Amino acid sequence: MRFLSTLIASTLGTFVALGALVFLLFFFMFAVAATSDQAPRVRTGSVLVVPLGGAIPEILSDDPFTQSFGGGPSYDLLDLKQAFRKAAADQRVEGIWLQMSPLATGWGSLEELRSSLLEFKESGKFIVASSDDRPIGEGALFLSSVADEVYASAQAPFEFNGFYIAAEFYKNMLDKLDIEAQPVRAGKYKSAIEPYLRTNLSDENKEQLSSLLKARYDVFISAISESRGLKVEEVKMAMEEKVILTATDAYREGLLTDLLFQDEVENVVRGHLNIEEGEDIREISIKSYINVPSSDAGLSTGSDGEIAVVYAVGAIMSGESGYSANPLLSGDIVGSETFIDAMQEAKDSDRVKAIVVRVNSPGGSAAASDAMWREISKAAVEKPVIISMGDVAASGGYWIATAGDMIVANPLSITGSIGVFSMMLDMSGFWENKVGITFDVLRTGPYADMYSGTRGLSPEEIRLLEISTDETYESFLELVAESRNMTPEEVDALGQGRVWTGVEAKEKGLVDRLGTLEDAVKIAAEQASLEEGSYGLRLLPRPKTVFEQLEEALEVRAGQAWMNFTLSPTEQLFTQEKNRLSQLLELNGTVQALWPLRLTIE
Repeated sequence: MRFLSTLIASTLGTFVALGALVFLLFFFMFAVAATSDQAPRVRTGSVLVVPLGGAIPEILSDDPFTQSFGGGPSYDLLDLKQAFRKAAADQRVEGIWLQMSPLATGWGSLEELRSSLLEFKESGKFIVASSDDRPIGEGALFLSSVADEVYASAQAPFEFNGFYIAAEFYKNMLDKLDIEAQPVRAGKYKSAIEPYLRTNLSDENKEQLSSLLKARYDVFISAISESRGLKVEEVKMAMEEKVILTATDAYREGLLTDLLFQDEVENVVRGHLNIEEGEDIREISIKSYINVPSSDAGLSTGSDGEIAVVYAVGAIMSGESGYSANPLLSGDIVGSETFIDAMQEAKDSDRVKAIVVRVNSPGGSAAASDAMWREISKAAVEKPVIISMGDVAASGGYWIATAGDMIVANPLSITGSIGVFSMMLDMSGFWENKVGITFDVLRTGPYADMYSGTRGLSPEEIRLLEISTDETYESFLELVAESRNMTPEEVDALGQGRVWTGVEAKEKGLVDRLGTLEDAVKIAAEQASLEEGSYGLRLLPRPKTVFEQLEEALEVRAGQAWMNFTLSPTEQLFTQEKNRLSQLLELNGTVQALWPLRLTIE
């Protein structure tokens, strides 16, 4: 019997190996084909077709495997903006056709895209925006309103009813699990701990979030008013009193040019191209156009050097970049080791003349933030280093920004949050009352097990944690004070964990200029004495290829399969619950410079 099972296993293993070999061979052949393709052909009289919907990431891998088989978007924020810049100069491109659908992208990114589209319009070329039967929300309208004409089908859903913020709270969940959070914070506005202590927003948190909401509202109303030729009061009334929920209503209020089906919009585009009805439109997709060399579009492309753009996207943690399922730091992770390696490459390369650090991070580990700050500081001694803030550059994201020579923020960037916190979870009630486990601990000193999570902190241990947290906050204040030519007391008045928009941060001296990533690149080039068009960009760190993503996924799957094979169902359930709790306990006692991630701002 054992022989038979071994034979079956060996046979299955052989088939799996052969399948993997065929799979890899296919990918190799695809790579050869993808890398040998010539630049896409752009015909005279073309229109650039840009489907905009879902998430638009900061950076994507340029690996052909990932682009074709990785799923998700096939272009990132920089790809889009560079394509708009090329199209403005490209004599073969007559205009842009934006095909809108619901967007799930930060408003800082949306504002950068809108700015790029406005720059494109200066070329005198047309922009047409349309949505067939897909919904249009405030984000899509914010972008499409820059177009010469905006169309939607009559029955398309249309959301024009204002903005809201929804914050998640876990206090009731922890109570049901007999888990008690014991936090310490430096800064009355430091709100990342509130979900574990409260069931609603504190007055201080309401104050700062209301300010963010108002800033977005004001920018949006002003943009729609200007682009659609409406009075500010008319736009406000349409949003707050009439509550536009259909494209027909939006057309009546002047938010849309007309109500047209897709084939009718095609005729509008034909009119701009001066071609007859029924004649084929010469379309070039954005996915293809991003691969058109700048020189083919008529832009100068010199080789005097490079500007390195080093991305810090996601929550900050020690180690390598990746993705975390940790409830407090869920989502993309910028690992200090990965970031430091990228900064060292940029600093040590003779080709790189200046560095732009693109920060889109709510912060995270204070220790990891400090390590990243140190590497930026070292690079700034040798080369110009400009900080560019994306959607969020708060807490640890602002910590690392203080190491640059200049900070450029988007007007709607969420920044500041100069404050820190520490949190312990008392799991003793959970272990004893929910699981039935008790602990009898031997220790060499009275505080040896304070970070174990098996018991709550004593008053003296809370005092020690407060000292550690306050010391980190003082270090944060000193870094900002030195960077911004302020006193620690002046920074403290702006700090306390309070977040600001980019506009507010500039008014208060926390950033130097308002602008986009391109603006930051231009400033870096000027400081490196590089003429426009004489340099290229080097994007760091290199995003993971689909092979690397596949390898990580296989490791996870293999571990899961092994657990399913070796553990009983009861043991598997216990292990899964243990892993979830371990993720929460990872942050026990560590000082975090973090702005809350679990906020819905729509």
